[in-house]
Amino acid sequence: MGRLPVFLGLCSSLAILLGATTPEQPKLIYTSNRTGSSNDIFLINPDGSEPKNLTNSDYDNTYPAWSPDGKKIAFASSRAGNPAIHVMDADGSNVKQITRDSIRDGAPAWSPDGKRIAFSRLIDGSNLDIFVMNPDGTALVNLTNDPAYDMSPAWSPDGKKLAFSSNRASPNGFRTYVMDADGKNVRDISKQDCGLGYMYPAWSPDGKSILFGESSANGGGMEIFAVDPSGEHKRQITKIGGVNTHAAWSPDGKRIAFQHFDQVQAFGSLYMMDANGANPVEILKEEGLFDGGRPAWKPGK
Repeated sequence: MGRLPVFLGLCSSLAILLGATTPEQPKLIYTSNRTGSSNDIFLINPDGSEPKNLTNSDYDNTYPAWSPDGKKIAFASSRAGNPAIHVMDADGSNVKQITRDSIRDGAPAWSPDGKRIAFSRLIDGSNLDIFVMNPDGTALVNLTNDPAYDMSPAWSPDGKKLAFSSNRASPNGFRTYVMDADGKNVRDISKQDCGLGYMYPAWSPDGKSILFGESSANGGGMEIFAVDPSGEHKRQITKIGGVNTHAAWSPDGKRIAFQHFDQVQAFGSLYMMDANGANPVEILKEEGLFDGGRPAWKPGK
């Protein structure tokens, strides 16, 4: 028994020699116009502290999305004229434009294996489709090819499905759909319109739930709901009023970051809550919500 402290000390010394480190703290990226008229992508802690501007440009930079290994960030930027998909290193360096010749590209989403990026493309001013491509912009394929507005793709954790929003069922509102990764077998899982706007689906890390925003009956607000990928067992997650949208699960599935807009005070905030909707806390206050302002968690546990 007298040798145990010596043994523990040797283990501690060996861990130091082998370069053992404490686990990296989780990080978020999100879009903000806090530095001026343009939107930039910031890296922050989950409590909103230590914001770091990764894009730092005079152009709009929106829809940030991590690569599965956490080494790259895909995003939309207007730095080349029309909004196009770009990819940069996780520290904001080495920016490369990967889509061209489009009216507007946005909402990139990296497949879980890192081999494909899905995104929304505005084709002719009245037709928005979901496309998929290689991370370098090659092998471009239109998955939805529908005259409606199809937008905001989100991959299932196994990479076999994509959720997205569309007004194909009604010109007066958006619904959430799920399709195979090749664009086949499209299914309506929300089964009712969301007239307020984009619903931004987000798949849970375990693949058992999809978050989306749903406007109230009178169109005066939006709350975040969860539903099974089959469309069953719909349940309300947020109950704080105003507009709540752009939800993003933490990698461990325990927390959800989202945007909140107080319609009375006319300001927007980045919020954090438990996965069941409990303990919603404002972590950052912004000027307001805007298309492409979604948060995204860095991959990891």
